[in-house]
Amino acid sequence: MKIFPHLTKILLSFSAMIAGGAFAFAVVLTFVVSFFRDVEISAWNVVASQIAPWFLLFVGVYAIHNVLPIAVAHGRTRREFLAGTSGLAVVLAVAGTALAWLGFLAEGAIYSLMGWNAGEHGALLAHLLMYLVWFVAGTLCAAAFGRFGAGGIAVVPVALAVVVVTRAQIPGSGNLPFIANVPGLLGPGWHLVSVVAFVVALAGTWAIARDMPVRTRT
Repeated sequence: MKIFPHLTKILLSFSAMIAGGAFAFAVVLTFVVSFFRDVEISAWNVVASQIAPWFLLFVGVYAIHNVLPIAVAHGRTRREFLAGTSGLAVVLAVAGTALAWLGFLAEGAIYSLMGWNAGEHGALLAHLLMYLVWFVAGTLCAAAFGRFGAGGIAVVPVALAVVVVTRAQIPGSGNLPFIANVPGLLGPGWHLVSVVAFVVALAGTWAIARDMPVRTRT
């Protein structure tokens, strides 16, 4: 059963449709706001940096919670499935980054035409790493709750820590309660910290999911 080619095709198509709808909504909302006040921020940046990561996190949860039992039921090993999930994380992160930047280009043209100020948005690498980590954070949480039940709550702080560091270079996301400047705290090697966060979350997913019980519906 070729699960991942089929799943990847569906998710990419679905993501593109969601991104298109979200972009149209963001543009319409921006025009509405412009009637009442000056436009000073990028509406698309809110979508790309605040909403898209959550979408990828829940896709990661779906992969482990829903697709893993199907894969095992059709003769795939957990190792094969996790390898496929790792590849899926990269594909979706790259696709998400491409969609984000297409949105920024289109929005930039609209803002320039209307004389609006879009403000700053994160760099290409920042979005790519953020999407990667949020996806595997979802797989990590799903694997932990799938294997340990309510005990999976112990993994949530780890997942929270790995997703937080990826937001250091996203405008508007650099401040946290009691920590005023995350980018300054992480220093110039922020991208290496994000890579480490990705490795930690992915390794945790592999370590937990390889012995996770699978319950298939009849």
